[in-house]
Amino acid sequence: MNAIIQKSKIDRILLGITLLLIGVSCGGGGGSNMSGLALLFQSGSGYTDFLKYSGENLIIPTLQSLQDDSAALATAANTYAGSPDAGTNLNALRAAWIQARISLKKTETFYFGPASLPSSASYYTKLDGFEKGSSTRPLWTNVNQVITNPGSNPCATGTIDTSALSLCAFKYKGFEALEMLIFDNDGDPTTSTSLSLINTANTGSTRRMAYLQALAGLISQDATTLYTTWSPTGSNFVKSYIAGTGTYFRSPAESFDTYMQSVGNLAVQMEELKLGTPACLSNSCTSLASPSSNAFSTETIYSRNAYADLYYNLSGIELAYLGNPADAEIHSISTLIQAQNPSLDTDIQNAITALKTSLNTKKSSGDLFAEIDADGGAAGGTSVTNNVKPVWQLATALKTLLTVDVFSALGVPNLPSANDGD
Repeated sequence: MNAIIQKSKIDRILLGITLLLIGVSCGGGGGSNMSGLALLFQSGSGYTDFLKYSGENLIIPTLQSLQDDSAALATAANTYAGSPDAGTNLNALRAAWIQARISLKKTETFYFGPASLPSSASYYTKLDGFEKGSSTRPLWTNVNQVITNPGSNPCATGTIDTSALSLCAFKYKGFEALEMLIFDNDGDPTTSTSLSLINTANTGSTRRMAYLQALAGLISQDATTLYTTWSPTGSNFVKSYIAGTGTYFRSPAESFDTYMQSVGNLAVQMEELKLGTPACLSNSCTSLASPSSNAFSTETIYSRNAYADLYYNLSGIELAYLGNPADAEIHSISTLIQAQNPSLDTDIQNAITALKTSLNTKKSSGDLFAEIDADGGAAGGTSVTNNVKPVWQLATALKTLLTVDVFSALGVPNLPSANDGD
């Protein structure tokens, strides 16, 4: 199968070079079987133009925002630690966490390269281990052990600071670990926790407060390293992405496919991992393991920020698909699809708008954790059917358009089966 895919990529590169050299035009030709990649070049958006635009105008600015907002988060954590109170400074820290989380969810659209390398350089997993599952996602038992019994685990047994925390496994750090310390006091997300109780828990433990600062500092450090790795003034990974060279890419076609598959994969993650599986709406789910258990598999269960996470995931997909309307010249997925199938582009934009409208309402008034928990473990319960299923259906429609119709139109290989693992 890999050999077939590689041959297809080589054929597409050769086709593109030929089209550029001879300056082929559409020429009417009803009934033509010209491929989507031919139209890609005809529309003036060859691989280089597309990759350069997406790398420099979409990916780099998105990572820059994550760096800037993570730096503000670290500053807010230091301010709170220096003058802890249950009002102004704790609220400011929580607001900074939410803003940085917005940027994080947008960058998830570009989850490849330095963000996903299977090593200690996997910066996205350091920042947010949710997608990788139980082995990387922070749990209260892990976080609490660092605070109360550090000698019994390998993470930061002595003084806890950013340097010590950087050596720890993913499950001890990132946004969700910090979330537990600023949105909860005792690790139980089912109970409402006041700002006063959270502040008392933080001020009552020198180690907890130090951990809080270290988490925010490491988030900022990792976000900066991720941006620098991509930046032309840093390690310049964007150059490899645009040229389709280096250890990660073997051709511009592979860079293109990777970008497309990353966008499609996030649509799958939204529909399956973040909605379908927790709410037991997916075909693979026949019953919940135990009452309320699936509610705990949603994102950000302490801040109840899951719908906002989904909204900003979708905002990232929208940016990746449409490009930035403020740019004078756009080379986006939308422009490629418009050149081949304008009605498909309209369908995709309508699907994005419909899901975005739904999530915009839900992020203000919905609580995904509570909506799933309300059914007490009953698959197909009333709360999920009325509150979660309509959103999931919209996410399913968008996922199908992006991973079936768009992939087919542009000759992009299918995503690996979900059964293949990460």
